Amino acid sequence: MRNINVMLVPTGVGASIGGFAGDAAPAFKLLAKASDLLITHPNVVNAALLTDISSNIAVLEGYFIDRFFSEQIALRLNVKHKIAVVIDSEANEAERILTQNCINAARVVYGLDIIEKPYFTSAAIDAGDLINIKNPDTLLEACSIAVADGATALAVLAVLPEDATSDSAKKYSNGSGIDPIGSIEAKISHLVAQFFLKPCAHAPIVRSKNHQPEVVDSRAAAEYLSDSFLASVFKCLQYSPQIIPIEQHHRLLSSIYTNAADLKLFRGPSDLMVYDVANLVVPYDACNNLPCAKAHNYNIELLCVENNKTVLDEPASMFGMPHKLVKNYFEAAGYLLANTRDKNHINPQLLL
Repeated sequence: MRNINVMLVPTGVGASIGGFAGDAAPAFKLLAKASDLLITHPNVVNAALLTDISSNIAVLEGYFIDRFFSEQIALRLNVKHKIAVVIDSEANEAERILTQNCINAARVVYGLDIIEKPYFTSAAIDAGDLINIKNPDTLLEACSIAVADGATALAVLAVLPEDATSDSAKKYSNGSGIDPIGSIEAKISHLVAQFFLKPCAHAPIVRSKNHQPEVVDSRAAAEYLSDSFLASVFKCLQYSPQIIPIEQHHRLLSSIYTNAADLKLFRGPSDLMVYDVANLVVPYDACNNLPCAKAHNYNIELLCVENNKTVLDEPASMFGMPHKLVKNYFEAAGYLLANTRDKNHINPQLLL
């Protein structure tokens, strides 16, 4: 496996492709066809009820994307996780029943190893302002109990308010704004990933003040099909690699909850490192991030997609980053085929 690529679309930056609910699916599936392995993150693949992930995709939480590009972790593919569901105690009885039904259905339909009973926080997580996690300790404590029970991946559900009549919700639903809960979702999953070094994905328990009675923009429509987003989280975790800390970075990766050295996970010959990656594909004007800054150090080609714009104005040229401009994701896919780590590995049938 030598044609390994990474696709990033930052969360909460209003990307014209990947800034909504699953609207990046055609793009990531195209890039996956041009790759032996495509590494990406939940924001790219998450399409709520319609989440559909190609078998050669590895889904990596954003915190781990940064650690991977810092050469602090390796990735072990094709693992079957034991998944724990951690729920905000603020969830009401109906929301708890819905969650349990989702857990039961996913165990049967997806064949996943999900711990049958969820883990409730001892107090409300309190992220209702959509800006800060006001009670992170209760979330981390519940996750710690789940990990002690053998969980290797964590699905987190926090109660988040959503007012369909607010300006931000209206703009998002008509395709002209930013996902109003995207930023706080990223903060929640980053926090848990950082403390436990386990794959983590977040699903909101959306407590709507007003239901959406109108037809919404097709790119956001997937989020209006179901009252639960947990199934999409299970799909992301199903395709998440195991995180293998690199020994010389154990101290940097350790926390009060997890000591990286105690995980007893050591890099094997088939585990992936950042220098195995050939190409990094990003929106044109969203390059002020660690993976883009580090790509050139590992001889990774930085591909900036011109027709994917965000609310940012941070192109690679602003930072003097070596890069290649491509018009769209179809052109990017063609470039992935031509620029592999092993030129003899190119399979022209991949895009057929």
